[in-house]
Amino acid sequence: MLSTPGYDPVAVVGPGAVGLALAARLAGQGHPVTLCGRPGTAPVTVVTSSDEHGTRTVDVEWHSEPARVHPFRWVVVATKLHQKDAARAWLERLVDSDTLVVVAQNGIEHRELVAPHATHRQVVPTLVQFNAERHGRDRVGLRQDGPGLVIGGDAPGRRARPLLDRTGLGVHTVADFTTAAWRKLMVNAVANPLTALTCRRVEVFGDPSVRNLAATMLAEVAAVGRAEGARLPAEAVDEALAWIDTRPAGAGSSMLADRLAGRRLEYDGLLGVVVRRARTHALTAPVCAMVLALVAALDTAPSATAAAHDTFKDQEQQWHK
Repeated sequence: MLSTPGYDPVAVVGPGAVGLALAARLAGQGHPVTLCGRPGTAPVTVVTSSDEHGTRTVDVEWHSEPARVHPFRWVVVATKLHQKDAARAWLERLVDSDTLVVVAQNGIEHRELVAPHATHRQVVPTLVQFNAERHGRDRVGLRQDGPGLVIGGDAPGRRARPLLDRTGLGVHTVADFTTAAWRKLMVNAVANPLTALTCRRVEVFGDPSVRNLAATMLAEVAAVGRAEGARLPAEAVDEALAWIDTRPAGAGSSMLADRLAGRRLEYDGLLGVVVRRARTHALTAPVCAMVLALVAALDTAPSATAAAHDTFKDQEQQWHK
């Protein structure tokens, strides 16, 4: 694959909607892009991306065997949160002391994912603000309003900024990444499970009973976030609900899409992490814990359901102390 002079190869782990979108944008700018996918899956050697400006198709490389790859200077991790083992198998081979790892995932545990394979100075936690919808194995549609990526203003973030700028998605740098991550988690930890449980899109939050439930959950998430150091004002709950209200009619969530497609659900790194972090701060999050147990019961993996059940029982014991 030919590259533009000065544009280093990039490995993208996780050829889902976000991975395809980032791969397409970087390849379109001249970076040789290698997509890293599951063993035994059909290869993706071209990616077609569409947005309000039109449609473009680019070439990419494909690898499905971690043992056959070498370290890259740039690695983008775009797997779902429950695909930690798969991501780490790739990181073990793709990362060396010169690698910078951009972790473009939901949740707040970006560095924890990479920690066994990269130091703090090599990791760039990245919040994905654009909407990406996958259409088949090699097609993705993008929609956004405002900057599509949020990173911290630390040294790793400054190093990654030129690469991420080339995606054309818009990059916003924040001094307080912890607060930014918890603000996004407030929405994701509530909107994703409730849409998945009800099999309804954002209009479900217009139902008074569901809106009250969401507000209670949001307040619990905000309390945990503050204990974690996030600067969330008293009006954070209203702001999160207002953001949900601005979503276009018919908008869904990634967890709803996964449920409808029969895929594993990304609940542990969203709602599960809230309940776990609450416990570390001796806080209770009873409604979040109950919703976590319900959404875990939708999952087809018995071990995941059992883990969520254990978490719910531990939380329940705390309520009665």
